[in-house]
Amino acid sequence: MSTPAVVPLTSFPESDNKSVLLKVPEVSVRPVESDTSECDSASDGETSSTISTVESDSGVSDKHLLAIRKKLAKGIASISTPNNELEQSYTAAPHDDIKPVEENKPVEDVEVAYDGKKRPTPRTVADICQDIVRVLARYRLVHQNDTSNKWGAKAKFLAQVERYVVRGEAISMSLPAFPFKSPNKQAKVLGTLPDKGEEVALSHLEGLCRAIGDVYEPGANVYIVSDGLMYNDILGISDLEVWRYGQALRQMAKDHGCDHVQFLRLVNLLGGERSAEPINEEEYLKAAPLFRDELLTRYLPEGFDADAHIAKDADTTLTYRGYIKFLETDLATQIESGTKAQMKKRHEATAKRMIVRGKAFATSIAQNLGDHIRLSIHASNEKSKLSMAIIPQLGRSSTPWHAALVRAVDGSITMSHAASVPALTHDLIFDREGRPSYFRERSDLFNWPGMDVEFNYVYPTGIVITPRDPSTKYSLHNVHMQKVRALSEACSPVVLRGFADTTDQHTFEAKAYDAGTVQPWTFGIRQSVKDAMNPDPKASTVTSTEAMPMHYDGFFFQKKELVDGVEKMVSKVPRFQYFTAITPSPPGDGMTLFASSQLFFQHLPAPYTLSELEKLKWDCKHSSNWDNHKIDLPLVVPHPTNNKPCIRWHEPWYQWMTQFSTNEIRISNGEQHYKDLIREMLYDRRVCLYFNFEQGDILVADNVSMMHTRTAFTPGTGRELWRIHFN
Repeated sequence: MSTPAVVPLTSFPESDNKSVLLKVPEVSVRPVESDTSECDSASDGETSSTISTVESDSGVSDKHLLAIRKKLAKGIASISTPNNELEQSYTAAPHDDIKPVEENKPVEDVEVAYDGKKRPTPRTVADICQDIVRVLARYRLVHQNDTSNKWGAKAKFLAQVERYVVRGEAISMSLPAFPFKSPNKQAKVLGTLPDKGEEVALSHLEGLCRAIGDVYEPGANVYIVSDGLMYNDILGISDLEVWRYGQALRQMAKDHGCDHVQFLRLVNLLGGERSAEPINEEEYLKAAPLFRDELLTRYLPEGFDADAHIAKDADTTLTYRGYIKFLETDLATQIESGTKAQMKKRHEATAKRMIVRGKAFATSIAQNLGDHIRLSIHASNEKSKLSMAIIPQLGRSSTPWHAALVRAVDGSITMSHAASVPALTHDLIFDREGRPSYFRERSDLFNWPGMDVEFNYVYPTGIVITPRDPSTKYSLHNVHMQKVRALSEACSPVVLRGFADTTDQHTFEAKAYDAGTVQPWTFGIRQSVKDAMNPDPKASTVTSTEAMPMHYDGFFFQKKELVDGVEKMVSKVPRFQYFTAITPSPPGDGMTLFASSQLFFQHLPAPYTLSELEKLKWDCKHSSNWDNHKIDLPLVVPHPTNNKPCIRWHEPWYQWMTQFSTNEIRISNGEQHYKDLIREMLYDRRVCLYFNFEQGDILVADNVSMMHTRTAFTPGTGRELWRIHFN
């Protein structure tokens, strides 16, 4: 049988808002041989995929664990080494775990997909491990044209994940990255300290950890192992600059709630008395050269030959070529004049020194963090690590320490050398400390006369608009709502935070008319979304404390209209949602989730395609609307303003999930496994914003381009939002 579908934690009713885990007695795990694969600066060594022996001291039989391991290892395939350069165009990884049921198979051999109508049975260790690795697979880099790429490290990661799951521990991942900003401050980057690029990268890594937490309650942590001290002296960067970059990065992670992102330095890889974190800048600068020399002495394999390694190892070859490529620009302001051949020779010599340093660094990580899931910022053959882009970007994959972040009005991200961003079409945006942070596409939508405000794009979608001076309180009455409307069409949701008069009923309702044509409901134009404490099973989950299904507003609001001369019941779907937060929930409680159609299709995993999904239709049977079943609804529709593809869906919601109305969803012209894909993508942390209202927030969301839902909230908290719809 196939693995049961797992409902995201955020979509359970509050009483069920916990992951269902198989309780396994504690077991001891024998140490495994260290993985001595190269770090991102060099190549990956061959790594055994043998699963470690697990000894049970309390009732888990070796036979049972062996069966789990056989299930984990089933279906593992090898991959060929991609022949590409360091910076190429990539797309999402193949989604090879979801497959349609084959027709004309004997009944006993058909894998029947879980239909969700009954409460799922508790998951086994093997089920949980598969779910975790499926999350990891979504973040992989796979070459754009290779839709059949199989993940060579899958067996290794399943075995590593199993050891964590059996013990009930958080998954540990390590990522060698975030060294320092490029030496070429004139052309490539915006300064010496982390900027918007690092902020998005940290949020992306935090999203990966939380995505694992959605399917495995103990969650995950990623440990950033800075390799700055391994290379800075080669590239003319001071130890002081490495220290300040690292300290600012740590503070940035703290300020943006990246609680699952941790940091390690070289000293942490030396062990013993040297494992303590330097307590201040002075101590760090004094010890940095010693740390670098000691790590090289201790971990560089005796007789290591960089030339031989580059010639024989595919990953090292890729990394070496990548080094030469970026050294051409990194060292452009440092290298003395010479012929093209002389400069090329210097770059090659520098790249080989970095390969040697990288080998020692990789060995230290393998020996000290060998049980961690190994992440990499570089393309590789993926036999022992997961290659990922740390920024969800369009076009060529790059890092924030080699390029500047560029935002389009619609929120999409590209990375570019700072000097290459056209000044005629983009503005350089500064942070609150007055440092350059990123480039933003120029638009009159950001011009608000009489208001000095900041537009902060949030991860993964949305814009929060605040007064630049927090003590200034601009009135909602003076906000240009047509610009808010247009911004929400580009990058929803748009949040006004720190404005005055946002909870004044007259002002709130009047500004809805400024934004568009208000669409009334049977109760009027404004709904108070709060717990009505109504136990009637026919009541709506909207006015309860329960979680809600992912949906779009107006799906069940119908009116009779003539369609091709025939009177039919037609959904009156409003174009926009407009909220104010009267009483928000405590942080993490009663979150509102917004899933972006634009990001849904950007991250759609191969081999699925937009054209494939555009052909699908679906039916809905709702327990409170049996006379008005929805038949053959299009899954993808064009946006009425910009013509971009938009997802139209209502998440299946069964009786075991709620005490109120239910619905059954069916793909009417295709395989039912598409329901799993849609659910998985809509809750994907790269696609879906998990948003907490703050008191007085105004929020406008495009009800066509966005899907949304709400997590359960604690009864008695008084959570109340006001909502109006407009067209």
